[in-house]
Amino acid sequence: MKKTIFILSAAACLGLVSCKQQQQTGQAPAPRNVLQLKTEECVLTKPYSSILLANGSVEVRPRVSGYIFKQHVNEGDYVKAGDLLFTIDTVQVVAEINVARANVEAAKAQVETAQLTFDTKNELFKQQIISANDLQMAQNSLSSAKAALAQCQAALVNAERNLEFCKVTSPIDGLVGIIPYSPGNLVSSTSTNPLTTITDVAKMRCYFSISEREALALSRQYGSPEEIAAALPEVELNLVDGSRYPYKGRVITVSGVPDGTTGSIRIRADFPNPEMMIKSGFSGTLLMPTTVEDAIVIPQQASYEIQSKRFVYVVSDSNTVHATPIEVLSLNDGTNFVVTSGLKAGQKIVTDGVTFLREGQTIAPRDNAQNAKAE
Repeated sequence: MKKTIFILSAAACLGLVSCKQQQQTGQAPAPRNVLQLKTEECVLTKPYSSILLANGSVEVRPRVSGYIFKQHVNEGDYVKAGDLLFTIDTVQVVAEINVARANVEAAKAQVETAQLTFDTKNELFKQQIISANDLQMAQNSLSSAKAALAQCQAALVNAERNLEFCKVTSPIDGLVGIIPYSPGNLVSSTSTNPLTTITDVAKMRCYFSISEREALALSRQYGSPEEIAAALPEVELNLVDGSRYPYKGRVITVSGVPDGTTGSIRIRADFPNPEMMIKSGFSGTLLMPTTVEDAIVIPQQASYEIQSKRFVYVVSDSNTVHATPIEVLSLNDGTNFVVTSGLKAGQKIVTDGVTFLREGQTIAPRDNAQNAKAE
């Protein structure tokens, strides 16, 4: 503290010397641009490194075994749900259908025979020619024949469904991924690799992390993770080439569990991707806006640092300047500072050439109109 006072005192002495020199030499006060402070709403943008992932992907696997007869799409094609991707050879499935149909017909004949037998024995039972045991056996045979028919009909339904499964269609809208098989390859539901993968790129998920301090501040301001996600404003995205992505995104989820190593909180924002400009796996810089109410904003060039402390020159009514310590937000746009303490609305500060000024020096202030002419 003593050291700081000494420096400020030295600056004051230099200022007195400078003022005396000005008076002795008759040197005119230095012209300086002056800004009158006011409060305003300020929007600051903080960047976060992010990774972009597809909204979802689905592996396409065959439901029947067979040889790939035809490939209808190529890798990278955009397809709609229901579009035909592959056709699997139907020869084996058609043969299974024919067998199933024949089995159904045979089972129907067995049911008819068992029905005739039951009806005959039922009449004989009424005439007390056969025993109840014989009638029951006929009833059992009829029930078995009907059950066998039901099994054959179910097998036919499965065989006909397998014929439909020979046409492999896309389950969702999206991009076709790698196709490891070609026509002529034998595939089945147990194959190691899927036929392909369809990736939903209509919107992209952007994942980024905020610090524990930021997460705590958001929790105090908004409440639960769901309330935080609903309250946060729209976000923007800078791509790796420095360009601004033309569509804005919305925060969808805020993780309630911090990372065990870093303590950071993971957040997901969704961006529309109608032109498929961004791909899954891309990286970017997410821009989160923060609104500061009743902020005092000053140009960064209006301040200077001494021993990690920041100062500005406040202009008095007599046009003399006085070094004033200030505190600013660490978040800034690279051009301006948001002052949190040390200044108030209505004061005037010097905005140019502050490194050449001294405590108590008299200046010739220039207002905005003069500044515009000078520029």
